[in-house]
Amino acid sequence: MSVHSHTAARQDSAAAPEFPRHVVTAVLVSHDGARWLPDALAGLLGQERPVQSVMAADTGSADDSARLVTEALGDDRVLHLARRTGFGQAVEECHRGAPHLTPDDLPYLKRPSGWDPVTRSWRDDAYDLPELPYGEPVEWLWLLHDDCAPEPEALAELLRVVENEYELGREDVAVVGPKLRGWYDRRQLLEVGVSIANSGRRWTGLDRREQDQGQHDHVRPVLSVSTAGMLVRRDVFEQLGGFDRHLPLMRDDVDLCWRLNAAGYRVLVAPEAVVRHAEAASRERRTVDCVGRTAASPHKVDKAGAVHTLLVNTRSAALPWVLLRVVLGTLLRTLAYLVGKAPGQAVDEIRGLMGVLLRPERILAGRRDRGSPQVDKGELRPLFPPPGATVRVTVEQVASNLVGRSDPEAASGAGRHGSAIESGPGGDDADFLEIEQFARIKRIARRPGPVLFLTLLLVSLVACRQLLGGGALAGGAL
Repeated sequence: MSVHSHTAARQDSAAAPEFPRHVVTAVLVSHDGARWLPDALAGLLGQERPVQSVMAADTGSADDSARLVTEALGDDRVLHLARRTGFGQAVEECHRGAPHLTPDDLPYLKRPSGWDPVTRSWRDDAYDLPELPYGEPVEWLWLLHDDCAPEPEALAELLRVVENEYELGREDVAVVGPKLRGWYDRRQLLEVGVSIANSGRRWTGLDRREQDQGQHDHVRPVLSVSTAGMLVRRDVFEQLGGFDRHLPLMRDDVDLCWRLNAAGYRVLVAPEAVVRHAEAASRERRTVDCVGRTAASPHKVDKAGAVHTLLVNTRSAALPWVLLRVVLGTLLRTLAYLVGKAPGQAVDEIRGLMGVLLRPERILAGRRDRGSPQVDKGELRPLFPPPGATVRVTVEQVASNLVGRSDPEAASGAGRHGSAIESGPGGDDADFLEIEQFARIKRIARRPGPVLFLTLLLVSLVACRQLLGGGALAGGAL
């Protein structure tokens, strides 16, 4: 199956697709994703509303990713980039290489000919139509990961939201994102829009392992959506300069959409558009080697991205408070990781923070590039987590550390959605998945130290309860 034999065969150049005004170029980035690429490519090429063009970039994959993408899309549509190329840079290269499609390239956008070859007669009504019967074309980039598989109606639902807004006269929509579900557990919600707290936590507003029962199925404005399935207007993407080069992998979506909101555009989530996402990098299912000269921990990369995103986008008046929150929050989380005997994540917290703070020139340059926000802060406030909303999640994280949870997929910061563990098939994938049944008991059994400490502390308090209100110990009792 290829883009030529599948998509092109279904869409005649003269036949108008659904929502014909919108011209979509899909951009797929692959990096050691051969395990997921067959489903990802099948989802892209099997869209009920096909894209008009496809570009892909492979960033030095060590597996069969480059071959799979080339066979599916054609060699002329695939860029081969260096292994250390980040996602945003790969998208930028594809954007440069993707042609701007005009009505000359897509005949259905223009007024039809007055000659009817079926009846062999002239149609006078064709001359009454405007030159562009569907209006001025709007170009979009549809960003896809190699570990995300869109459902067949995903693109149509994204464009349906855009078209509904346009019909209401609201043409300031610049980004629309899908609902993200788990790769194996297809009912598990990962994201329906995303935000960021002042502490840097990635905030989805979802409960751990929350199942999709339609409770979030309403179109609404959000601060950000994931780049896994993000539909972004091409002219706005160019206007803002694309992704921040200092965010090669994680939090680049939050930064871009935050800038869009601050510039007066809107970011919407379309929950009827569904994309399955494996989150391969954040769950340590593949190496993160586009940051620095060596492989990096996803926890460290995510932490550094969160700090950078906050410090370059926060308004000047709130910057000292946010910086204080970030530093204190990092120290508290580091202490919690140490108490929970997870020294690796404690080190990642500190390294992620210091890697940003020790390069203030990047922060200053980023703030200069963004300039002053075009909208009032009150308009953006509903897009962020409410005050105190992250306290419960933080308490759960500390409690999990105390019972010895060291699973890299479940760790906050390594996993992006608060330990949304999936169950799945056996074989090779069993090395990356954990069966949920009895999982907590198994974790406690493997690391009983913190639980033993808490148990002995509780027993001591009960045994010495008479001393809590007064009294003293002396001599042998002491």
